[in-house]
Amino acid sequence: MRSEIPQQICKTGAHLNDIAEQDFLAELAAEREAVQGNALAEMVAEAAVNDLPLSGETVAFTGTLASMTHKAAMDLVEKYGGRATHSVSGTTTLLVIGEEGWPLEDDGGTSQKVQQAAQLVTDGRAIRIIAESDWLQMLGLDDQREEIRRAHTPAMLSRLLDVPVRLIRRWARLGLIRPVRRVCRLPYFDYREVASARRLAALLEEGVSAETIERSLAELSKTIAGTDRTLAQLNLLVMDEKVLVRDDRGMLNPRTGQRLLDFEGTEKPTLFKLAEHTEVDSTDDSDHPETVSVPFRVTSDVEAERPMAEWNAEEWFHEACRLTEESELESAVNAFRNTLSLLGSELNNIRMKIETGDHFDDQLSLFPDPADVHFHLADALYRLGKPDAAIERYHCAIETAPDFIEAWTQLGCLQSEQGDTDGAEQSFRTALAIHPGNPDALLHYAQLLDRTDRNAEAVDCWKQYLRFDSRGPWSEHARNRVAGNLTEQESHSH
Repeated sequence: MRSEIPQQICKTGAHLNDIAEQDFLAELAAEREAVQGNALAEMVAEAAVNDLPLSGETVAFTGTLASMTHKAAMDLVEKYGGRATHSVSGTTTLLVIGEEGWPLEDDGGTSQKVQQAAQLVTDGRAIRIIAESDWLQMLGLDDQREEIRRAHTPAMLSRLLDVPVRLIRRWARLGLIRPVRRVCRLPYFDYREVASARRLAALLEEGVSAETIERSLAELSKTIAGTDRTLAQLNLLVMDEKVLVRDDRGMLNPRTGQRLLDFEGTEKPTLFKLAEHTEVDSTDDSDHPETVSVPFRVTSDVEAERPMAEWNAEEWFHEACRLTEESELESAVNAFRNTLSLLGSELNNIRMKIETGDHFDDQLSLFPDPADVHFHLADALYRLGKPDAAIERYHCAIETAPDFIEAWTQLGCLQSEQGDTDGAEQSFRTALAIHPGNPDALLHYAQLLDRTDRNAEAVDCWKQYLRFDSRGPWSEHARNRVAGNLTEQESHSH
């Protein structure tokens, strides 16, 4: 006999089947919605990546970067949608040239990456070669770009590039580097120009020929602008002992301070006219004539040097600066004293002629500034191990020129070193009253405040310092001091 399924059971089974089917359809809809959501998310993510400034770019770097390490730069490439690579190949679309000196190898040749990229350009490949600052602008990192382009004091450059301050002053005296502005006698220089000079000088000192470097710079000029000024620097470095500069009184040998009185020989020297100053600040308190370098193939044919007994104050001043730069300090001190002795009598003669009605007042600017002479003499005395005499000379410089902020800063450093904390603080505060944005005075004042356990004042000073130097060797210390203070304040608040 055929068994029959109770009707109630049939109804229950049908109901369960309906539930299973509904669950299945719900799961199917959820899966479809998830797929659509993932696809939408992928589309959004892809659109976001495509909007990034380095989307589709394969980026390589060459030369030393001024703003960061190569690893940090490669991480930024990935963050901004590109692909970073250690080498240049057919897939590379962008080569970034670091701006801490030109990308020149130890043998003076251009870097292999530059050569490969230049060949790819010749072959018609779509590869661009740009400077580091332009790359930063492309990413919208204007603060870091401006930091590279920011002008620096000699002391800042000395710390950044590990170059003695006296060498920077020597390069400035020779016209190798030029201040972009002066604030109360304090010169500010373009970082890239000084970095370029350092790289060229290092290559020449290693025995690389000037011809090799010149060829490399000529190659670079085809792919990136800015080599004209560097070629002028190379010329001045090579012609160091055979170079004269022209000012409003004629020709001057910057190594000896001697005036060129006559030209002998038939061949005239070639003039290399340097580019005019840029970014001149409204606070510039100087009016320096344009510098022209004049190299001579045979200096003995054109130099008509006078014996030292006939030198004037200006010639002795240049000689004293040269001796200081070459660490012949005893001779330098004597030369500075000769300068001051002659300067007094020469200026008195001019003043007497002015008083009698003769028009010699415009000649006063042709003499070395007494404040500058005292300042440089103080530096020579300090390096000779005579700090008390140096302090007195810094005071003489300030008495002659009360707004001489570099003299105030150096005086403060020396007073601090000698244990005169109150005198040092007064000197630093005076320097900052004259020029609140002076990074050198801020740095040394912050250090003084730290040593005297004035934590809150020190941190405030470090904060101000970071506004003007965010990547120098002291900037990390400044950030740590500020961050440490904030952490301490937060712990006290809980």
